[in-house]
Amino acid sequence: MESPKIDRRKFLTGALATGAATALGAIGLTGCSPQASENDKESTASTADQASSTPSPADWLGEAPAITDEDCSETIDTDVLVVGAGCSGWFAACAAAEQGANVLLIEKYETGAGVRGSALGAIDSRKQKEAGVTIDKEELLNDYARYACNQNNMDLVRLWADNSGEALDWYCDRVDGVKDIQVDLEYNMPSEDLRYKAYPTGHGTIIMREEMGKDNRSCEAPTVEVLTEYFLSFAGAKLMYETGMDRLIQNEDGAVVGAYASTSDGTRMRINAKNGVIVATGGYANNFAMYEALQGELVKSLVGVVPFANFNAQGEGIKACMWAGARFDDVKTTMVFDRGIMKPDQEIGHPFDMDFDYFQFATQPFLKVDSVGNRICNESSPYDYVVHAASMKGNRAWYPVWDANWKEDVHRFHTVGCSTLEIREGGKILFLELGVGYNPVNLDGTEANIEANIEAGKVVKADTIEELAEKLGFDVDAFKKTVDTYNSLYDAQEDTQYGKEAFRLSEMRTAPFYGVKIGGLALCTLDGIKINTDFQALNEKNEPIEGLYVIGNDSGSYYAHTYPNLGAGSNAGRCATFGRMCGKALASKNNA
Repeated sequence: MESPKIDRRKFLTGALATGAATALGAIGLTGCSPQASENDKESTASTADQASSTPSPADWLGEAPAITDEDCSETIDTDVLVVGAGCSGWFAACAAAEQGANVLLIEKYETGAGVRGSALGAIDSRKQKEAGVTIDKEELLNDYARYACNQNNMDLVRLWADNSGEALDWYCDRVDGVKDIQVDLEYNMPSEDLRYKAYPTGHGTIIMREEMGKDNRSCEAPTVEVLTEYFLSFAGAKLMYETGMDRLIQNEDGAVVGAYASTSDGTRMRINAKNGVIVATGGYANNFAMYEALQGELVKSLVGVVPFANFNAQGEGIKACMWAGARFDDVKTTMVFDRGIMKPDQEIGHPFDMDFDYFQFATQPFLKVDSVGNRICNESSPYDYVVHAASMKGNRAWYPVWDANWKEDVHRFHTVGCSTLEIREGGKILFLELGVGYNPVNLDGTEANIEANIEAGKVVKADTIEELAEKLGFDVDAFKKTVDTYNSLYDAQEDTQYGKEAFRLSEMRTAPFYGVKIGGLALCTLDGIKINTDFQALNEKNEPIEGLYVIGNDSGSYYAHTYPNLGAGSNAGRCATFGRMCGKALASKNNA
């Protein structure tokens, strides 16, 4: 399924007719859109060459382009400039516009990243209250600080916890029930005690059509179409696609007063932003030279980038902020998925030049072994833990293995968030059957997905444990010993090896047996510009830079080392909440 190619005029204003705004619909959602458009593929290809050699840390930053007013053919005055039409950018632009500010939202590409469909994380939302869901904020805040080794700003996490419910309610008021959109809360958590606690934070956005039935739901909801119409309903709202920020403009005191920007045809402009500039360009996961320079150690543990990840994430917003004197996070962090499927005999090369696909099933907590056939970790841990466990054994790949009873196992495992494979009350599932690599509808669709990967030569199927070991290249005796040990743990209902919860143990006794080679995938970067609780960028002295605000994956200070994925939608919820808060705050300057 190709992301839609939409023919837009570059400059849209609140005076546009609704029909013109509707033409912006069905924009691909970060974490949902299964394939990049041709334009997206060209963007990815152009950056892949950057990874051909390992750069020095200075190479990715470069120098700010030398631009003056004389280079510009026009000047635009606005109250608030928002750079980037992703989740945080849309929430910021809409919030500022509805408060009466003149707002200009610019996006470098013909399609923005949109609003994440799989989950927006929130606490104390209306939907949670209706479902009787309560979350202990203090427990969650301390859990997140523990994941970050206290190297994050806990005040920012509390800011999200205290304000995310309002942001989610606003979002539901805009989109829920419009154009077949439905926002579902995932409140059904596993009843058994978990080693790693899961929180019912995720609000997934889906599209429901009567003819599809309840088992055919998709995250390809036209939320951006709805938000575009809402945004452009305000007289002071303007939207420019194919318009990228070249660099920020500062006055003699160092305050940011606007930005230089240019369109895809080379037209350059000066944008004056009276109340401030909000930078929200999505991080740098798809700037491979920058990623390698900053997260070179993690690169050694990956096989690529999630194929539907934000192609816009080129690091341009972060670089512009650093050129203006902003400070970058000290701890580099990525959200990593454990779902990069390869053929068993495939050699692992450079992670940004690999031939791989996306296999949702791989997250299920079945037995996972290394290239010899030895078990490597508690498979019920967060997504990136298995990636690191494999790398500690000198491997970039690991091998989930399972038997014919996998459907019963998956039901019992009851995973949450975007690993979900089964529709259940108070749960969620997002993707239609979209091909070999993607999360299909319910377990019958999952079975078809596995069979398609068998035909593609990626999933291995065998009649015996010995045959499975040989096809996957294991040491047969070592793998048989691992399987025997794992079966004994299941029989005892106690994992005395790695401590996995008993309800997530399984057997390897019933043929046929299956296995697959899997590697880690970067979804998005989570380190960025250090900010305070007013979303202001901080300089090297931890002082705020006047007029410069950073949100979304361009902003830092929130995560460190890993992503707490068992609070579904934590990052997208942060983007939405901080976007809304920041937009409202900048608009309020008109009344100061």
